[in-house]
Amino acid sequence: MPAGSYERYGLTGNPFRELASENLDDVTIYHVNQQSDTLLRTVRDEVLDKENRAVVAITGPQGSGKTQRLLVTAAEAREQKAFVVYLDVPSKSLLLPRGIATAFEKAARDAGLVKMLGAPSWLRSVSSLAKTKEGSYDPTAAGRRIGEALNAAAPSFLLLNDAHNLVDAGEAELFAKTLEEVTATIKPGVLVMFTCYASYLAWLTANQPTFASRINRNVPLATLSDDEARLVLAKKLLAKRIVEELEPTYPFDREAVQELNRSARGNPRRLFELADTVLERGVASRAYQIDAEFVRSTLTTRGVAEPAAAPPWQETPTPPTPVVAPPPSEDASVPRPRRSLWGRSR
Repeated sequence: MPAGSYERYGLTGNPFRELASENLDDVTIYHVNQQSDTLLRTVRDEVLDKENRAVVAITGPQGSGKTQRLLVTAAEAREQKAFVVYLDVPSKSLLLPRGIATAFEKAARDAGLVKMLGAPSWLRSVSSLAKTKEGSYDPTAAGRRIGEALNAAAPSFLLLNDAHNLVDAGEAELFAKTLEEVTATIKPGVLVMFTCYASYLAWLTANQPTFASRINRNVPLATLSDDEARLVLAKKLLAKRIVEELEPTYPFDREAVQELNRSARGNPRRLFELADTVLERGVASRAYQIDAEFVRSTLTTRGVAEPAAAPPWQETPTPPTPVVAPPPSEDASVPRPRRSLWGRSR
């Protein structure tokens, strides 16, 4: 569908095609604050003022906004001149210290801490982790170096996205032991924040209780209310809007937004996916406005109507249990690999 065809709705194109989190420069523009954000802001401000240190886990299913919270935290911390290290957690624990070392070096360059005469001693210490070889990974030593570097650069933030990428139980154990030492080392002015599925945190709680006991806050992300869904859609539409004198969510009326949010089960990413499908059909059929019935008929026709059972991204948190075995798969129909945490294929 040519971009110009969206002009009937006062748009230059379909704003829902880019489903991934926005880049760091504009993520705060699209972000919609929920109750969890008030708590995260309080924790962040206390760390920036060096009143406290904090270890925070953000949990939720795929598409619930975990990555966005990290990006918002990073953006707002950088505005306050804090030292921010951001890393997408790799699938192998051996790559974790290497990735953190590289992320530290990038953050130091961005902050102007690498001078002509060399880098600070704490940066050189953590940079040496980039040379970590298979079989020589000492999570205690690595965690201590990382923690000491964060202390030296305070106020500083270590932000680790999607810890559940480490699906093997042994890999997850090394991750936990590394962070256990980091959290034992850090002082006021340091924030360690990581995101994961709730079932992953449940597994860590059951199998790595020492590390789990050091987590100050577990922030589960709530689903979107209808009003929040309306604001989320309005912000996305505004990015492509060329006609100002329109309702913020046009062509979707209020009931259409409610139907979209109900079908998405309050999941932001799923909401965008459904809005993309419905808006595309609206353009193709030359609909003047999109109402709830149009949403229902479109999703039924396209085979994406609300399923009877919760979709894979609608994760049900697994309660912690005192067992060594990994928790059940999120999707019982998917075979669980050996020693995998919850049934993801490797």
